[in-house]
Amino acid sequence: MLGAVALAVVLPATSATTTNASTSSCTAAIPNASVTGDLLLSVTGPPNHATAVGVHYIGGDGTPLVTRWTGHAWDRIAVPVTPGAVLIQFQDATTAGGRTWAVGAFRDDRPEAGFVAKGRWIWTHPIDPGLDEDQFLGVAAAPDGTVWAVGKNQIGANYQPLIEEFNGTGWRLIPSPAVRGSAVLKDAAVAPDGSVYAVGWTVLTGGKMIPLVERLEGTGWSVEHSTGTGLLSAVAIQPDGTPLAVGWQPTDDGDRVLTMQPDGHTWTSVAGASGDPGRLQAIAIGEATIAAGLRFSGGIPQPLVARLASGGWTPIDVTGETAPETGGDQLLGVTGELGDFRAVGIRDEVDAFASLTAAGTCTG
Repeated sequence: MLGAVALAVVLPATSATTTNASTSSCTAAIPNASVTGDLLLSVTGPPNHATAVGVHYIGGDGTPLVTRWTGHAWDRIAVPVTPGAVLIQFQDATTAGGRTWAVGAFRDDRPEAGFVAKGRWIWTHPIDPGLDEDQFLGVAAAPDGTVWAVGKNQIGANYQPLIEEFNGTGWRLIPSPAVRGSAVLKDAAVAPDGSVYAVGWTVLTGGKMIPLVERLEGTGWSVEHSTGTGLLSAVAIQPDGTPLAVGWQPTDDGDRVLTMQPDGHTWTSVAGASGDPGRLQAIAIGEATIAAGLRFSGGIPQPLVARLASGGWTPIDVTGETAPETGGDQLLGVTGELGDFRAVGIRDEVDAFASLTAAGTCTG
């Protein structure tokens, strides 16, 4: 179950049209620019010059994908791999100074990470903590260039959080507090005071899922107390320096949006921004707070873009090209700057997966 939730490509086939309610201050559109075989799982940087990462599938093999938006089209950056090192999939990306980092895994078994500098890809060498499934799912960077990657480390039949730090010269494995159940960290963010937040979920006996939040404060990581049930898939820092996390709660009548923030060291759901149908997979905070994800209609996912305003999420109409029947779209990453944003994801073209992008603006 953990692998199915963590890897975007194993979600169900996705759907065609969007029926989101609109907000007069935001617009969004899907351009006719889908690329067959490209699966875009995350995006970072200024929306007008964004870099997206993921995987490109060629037959039965997959190669790491890094592509940059030029203003008119996506321009792929060459990512060289050693012979036999196919099936590397990037799960997340972040921008720090002149570097754009991407992290993921080789065959779900070995963490992988590297960065783009001056248009050239450079691999680094994370630590593989074991012989089973170990992978990075999220990444964040501090202003001093320190990079934090988080994910999961298989221990026996279960997972425990994986945390590694890149200090400018190399990676080191960071001890993480033991977590009850089978646990995954999906995303991370660095606050202005130097605190690092990592979010994910824990699966307890019987399949109950509860939110997981870990925090680096000072010299060590600790587990923050969280309330309720659900999964946290993304976290970002608000203008006041506090974190805001999004995800979803599986319920008997479908997935429901989950938004959480801390009150001291206890994380609770934001009442007005939780409970709507759908999953929020990613969040970007600029002049506007934008989240991207999907919601189901007739059992088929549709793309979801929403803006946080007055304590609740307002869906934004996404116009433009729709996916072919009975395929569909899902958004998995979003980046924003000032009032602009760009989201990326996967389009199900029935016979093959392809890339999906959506761009928009919020004013007021």
